Amino acid sequence: MNKRTLLAAGFSIGGILLAPHRAAAAPGGPETVPGYTMIMNYEFQGADSSIYSLQNGASQGSWCEGPDNAECLGYARIQAPEGAVLLQLDLWTYDVSHDSDLHYAVIASCETPGGPVNDLLDSGDLVFEDGEFHYAVTYTPGHTVNNSLCGYSLRVKFTDGGEPPRGNEIRIRKARVSWARQVSPAPPSATFTDVPTDHQFFQFVEALVRSGITAGCGLDSYCPDAPVTRGQMAVFLSKALGLQWPVPLSE
Repeated sequence: MNKRTLLAAGFSIGGILLAPHRAAAAPGGPETVPGYTMIMNYEFQGADSSIYSLQNGASQGSWCEGPDNAECLGYARIQAPEGAVLLQLDLWTYDVSHDSDLHYAVIASCETPGGPVNDLLDSGDLVFEDGEFHYAVTYTPGHTVNNSLCGYSLRVKFTDGGEPPRGNEIRIRKARVSWARQVSPAPPSATFTDVPTDHQFFQFVEALVRSGITAGCGLDSYCPDAPVTRGQMAVFLSKALGLQWPVPLSE
């Protein structure tokens, strides 16, 4: 078997993997592998602690206690990376009340030129009375996170409007918000003469340069077909991931 055959098959020689050579594949969509943010029951805070309180029952969930006129709203912050798209909301709840239900809302509180605005991204009524309950909703299209102007929260209401609190008959146990990071949309003009706007890698090259990860190879060029050295790879990855490590006190 000659070296060309070994290369095609991906064999190892002297401990070095000889991977088969392939032409560069066209990139996929702008989304990456999904991630998620968990919100535990104890993270929810009551909107007005002077009237009602949220009781933490550990793994059994949290519930509302208060007078008959208590609105019983609980808020928890949703944390997701800048530019990520929200894909799905999962709620794990408990409800054995026959005459009241749990309600939820996903809210974006944003700053606009006209002042602060609360944008209702999603809401729902969990009509259920048989104990443990898992609810899921998928967002199509998803909402793109803008942390520079907005804060995101999950609001739960532990009773129907005008109804008194039902105590531990209605509980929130946890929630999960699934999201995926995205590459920014392609800009209208090109930075490099050898990666024009119709180049298959245009969006991704522009994302690198506009994020300060690369400045190209000189003379307004990016050299998209040139090989990357291990040194250049170290720069790309370190800057893209913002790599840090603990510095010992001795240093």
